Amino acid sequence: MYTDEEIIELFWNRDEGAIDLLARKYGKELHAISYRILNNHLDSEECVNDTYLSTWNSIPDTRPKFFFAYIGKIVRNLSINHLKKLKSKKREHDNLAILLSELDECIPNRDKVEEVIEYKELSKDISIFVREQKEEYQVYFIERYWFAKSIREIAKKHGASEKQVESVLYRCRKKLKKFLEERGYVV
Repeated sequence: MYTDEEIIELFWNRDEGAIDLLARKYGKELHAISYRILNNHLDSEECVNDTYLSTWNSIPDTRPKFFFAYIGKIVRNLSINHLKKLKSKKREHDNLAILLSELDECIPNRDKVEEVIEYKELSKDISIFVREQKEEYQVYFIERYWFAKSIREIAKKHGASEKQVESVLYRCRKKLKKFLEERGYVV
């Protein structure tokens, strides 16, 4: 199995074999991220393929330090954009809505954020908050709200009960709300 650095080097050298290696090494994980957002295998496969193309087009300009995080962000953003297109066509895909509704109580809405501060600043503050948390909080928060994993998946992966995971996420959201309010956000 090739290392991330070797795969990046192949992308850098414009070797088309890089896409095949990327698909073999991370294809299943990328599909899982996309599927958790879209809840549709065909749409997810389309986003994963678009991720390969986007990675191909972006690597010459960038050498990502954390390759999986880099491609994970690409597939996540493509999947969210795809979901928005589907929503505009009145299709029902509620996974992302459920995840975002869990965060509604602790993250200000987009309109208020733009009045107070740029959205990028909010993202930066959330990243600061996550880094300041205990490792368990960080892992559960990122797996739930970044990788869109279900409570059951997180619990199984970490040998915890679903109630434990829900409790940690609840406490994390409460702390996030307080953290953001202390920084002047209207939640």
